[in-house]
Amino acid sequence: MNDSKPTLIGRIHGWMRRVPRWIFTIVCMLAILYLTLMPDPLGEEKIPLFPGADKIAHALMFFGLTLCMLFDYMRSHGWKKPGLPLISLMSLIGMGAGIAIEYIQRWMALGRGFETADMVADAAGAIAAGMLWILAGGVLQLTDAELQALRDASGQMKGSSELREK
Repeated sequence: MNDSKPTLIGRIHGWMRRVPRWIFTIVCMLAILYLTLMPDPLGEEKIPLFPGADKIAHALMFFGLTLCMLFDYMRSHGWKKPGLPLISLMSLIGMGAGIAIEYIQRWMALGRGFETADMVADAAGAIAAGMLWILAGGVLQLTDAELQALRDASGQMKGSSELREK
């Protein structure tokens, strides 16, 4: 038995095993759909904004969505670090979601506007998230000892497709 205490990342990984798979991506996407497709998502509240603030909001929404997808992928695959092709794919999915939402806004005609600049902001956010993930890629990785401690604690590491196949 290993008496060493798990690191903060190790404790977070242990807690995350109890969180349903893909929940962060689902919640993020539902929030984005609400904010982008509802005619007046904030109701009577009018937040004073500077020019271009909506583009920053678009970039941040799809930055967050892409990070959630990458994080949820890693969680559901036994904390396996995604490679560049998968990071690129997740960024493309984030970009595609942003573009699709703009077209849905146009077709629904609920008072929301179709803007190419919003699509550019969505794409910029998704690409920035992919780049950040590449730069900070090792932060969520566990040591071999921490992985073993998680396996010992549960008999099998939940969320690991690799372990389920054995």
